[in-house]
Amino acid sequence: MSQDSKFDFSFSEIENSLKSRPFYTLFFNLVILSLFFIQALRAYVPGVYVAMFHVVFGHNLVENLFILLTLIFFVVPALTNTICKKIGIRRVLISSIYIIAISRLLIAFHLPNLWQTILSGIIIALYGMFISTFITLWVKDESIEIKMSNKIKMIAFSLLSAFLLDYLIRTIGFSQDISLLPPGLNAEFWYITQYLWLIIQIPLTGVCIYFTRLYFPRFASIPDLEEHDKSDKKSTAHSLIFIGIGMFWFLLFNIFLYPNTIAHYTGTSYYISNILSIVVLIAIIGIILRVKMQSFLNIKVSVILNSLMIISLCLFLFMGTLLSYFAVVLTSFCLIIIYLNFFVLFSHMATVIFKWEKVKTVSNLFAIGTSFYILFTVLHIFSTDWAYVIAAFKGYGPLIVVLAGVLLSISVFISLKINQTRMER
Repeated sequence: MSQDSKFDFSFSEIENSLKSRPFYTLFFNLVILSLFFIQALRAYVPGVYVAMFHVVFGHNLVENLFILLTLIFFVVPALTNTICKKIGIRRVLISSIYIIAISRLLIAFHLPNLWQTILSGIIIALYGMFISTFITLWVKDESIEIKMSNKIKMIAFSLLSAFLLDYLIRTIGFSQDISLLPPGLNAEFWYITQYLWLIIQIPLTGVCIYFTRLYFPRFASIPDLEEHDKSDKKSTAHSLIFIGIGMFWFLLFNIFLYPNTIAHYTGTSYYISNILSIVVLIAIIGIILRVKMQSFLNIKVSVILNSLMIISLCLFLFMGTLLSYFAVVLTSFCLIIIYLNFFVLFSHMATVIFKWEKVKTVSNLFAIGTSFYILFTVLHIFSTDWAYVIAAFKGYGPLIVVLAGVLLSISVFISLKINQTRMER
């Protein structure tokens, strides 16, 4: 018996079904495009933050107002279904890959802040279109004899691998965020190393486009986008689980993706936090690949884990300095549950259709999720860095983070209840 057959997930099943070239093309593009999305999301918010600061205090209003107008990009994924009906779902899928790859290459040339922010917004919007059209084709393609759970895990594995790759890149100093300057590294040398990324980005973009043109999986025909199983149609009220994805982005991109932030809250070593965060990512990838899908859908287990996550999050935020390295361990525990919550929501997104069609279900997740991410990020800024602007917000930063954790937990609970209802029918 092969090693893969002992577990729920099997790479060999997917490779045998797709054949080698389409399989490796699919995996490469999913990881790299997800990496571009993560990098864009990290770069976009600081750009908007600076623009908002200058608008509030009256500096270079025209340019900075233009940057703030790029927030409209978050509406674009919600239009995916309409665009697909006009030009075809496959064309939208392939076009989004090309635009994301080229936009990320342009960012690597270190254009002025205005253009970097615009291009980052374009990547975020087009990634929502890419992943929604891809999931629709991937899930509905009955010509590929792959279990649904393996299809979902393949996508989740690619996303988490992109997070891990981004973390490793930033660890060795290729970050575009000056706040992540590794201790002891000369700032001028750091600025020069940013151009080394251009040497990496050129082949990444080239290979991504080349693979897409030649080997990207040719999905079989699927039913019209408006046709779907009405028995699986959920009311729009259930779309509130989309808020959970926004809270996932918020918690990661404001706290847990940055070891220097963790070190600040706990008064511990940057290096320890960095190592533990990488270990957590590797561990969660292993858990998702090796644990059967049904194990993640147990409501009682989820409630217990999320309750412990909220408690750990509170201890980290309010008693981090006192608990020191124990708080760092609590952070690692929180991260594991946060990633598991993301996997539950992502799995649910890929298998359930709400009032909208499948492609619109997924694209709206990104539109609504990223919008709530921006909303909570702005609230967090006004309660921390800008607490002097609106005094009423001062000191509420940790409470906003806890609220995000609670909303993430509630979203997961609603998602599991929907799944339980489906199973009982």
